[in-house]
Amino acid sequence: MQVRKADTDAALAELTSRIGGHVRMLRRGRGMSRRVLSDVSGVSERYLAQLETGNGNVTVGILHRLSLVFDCAVETLVAGGAGRGGAKAHRLALLGVRGGGKTTLGNAISTALAVPFIEISSQIEAISGMAVGEVISLYGQDGFRRYEEEAVASIIEDHDRVVIAAGGGVVEAGATYDTLLHHFHTIWVTASPAEREAMLRDRQAAFARADHSISTAGKGVAESTANILALIDDQAFF
Repeated sequence: MQVRKADTDAALAELTSRIGGHVRMLRRGRGMSRRVLSDVSGVSERYLAQLETGNGNVTVGILHRLSLVFDCAVETLVAGGAGRGGAKAHRLALLGVRGGGKTTLGNAISTALAVPFIEISSQIEAISGMAVGEVISLYGQDGFRRYEEEAVASIIEDHDRVVIAAGGGVVEAGATYDTLLHHFHTIWVTASPAEREAMLRDRQAAFARADHSISTAGKGVAESTANILALIDDQAFF
């Protein structure tokens, strides 16, 4: 049987994410900061951050070092995290341009599911200590994108159950958008056809990479929320 590269890549990404999630769980269970784990294991703190968010290049040597710290077999690190819900766990990201109602819907969904709701823009402000406008003014779009990447990574690290709303421009940040798609169940929230024509000419293909899409055009908050909750229930996201 011929093994397709796409299947291999997907399986490897899932395995890497599972290992990273289990390492994070073991570290936290022992009350260790990432810096302490780095000092004890000899694995760089930067690499540990990448590993725990599913972006590290896992090697047998690294797994061996970590297994010594956690006093477990290497096989446990590889298989022990299975069943945590996979790379996407119970995370949901609402995507789309302004006007679709992501913030309103995100708040309603998080209340209904009793999970946190986080806007990426708010996470950027928390990390940078500045308003988004100040970040862009001081560091430009490139600086903003770096903070956006850090914001997404920090949410993945801290939350296995969460609803987020991402800014429309995230689809233009290749690596960050790929990370978001890999670690979140994604719903593209669309508004009116006129808005889509005016604002999405260069983004439609990117937004279409989301797992699902739902239109809020002509619908109230209650109806749109109910539609998304029905989708969440049908797909068993939470």
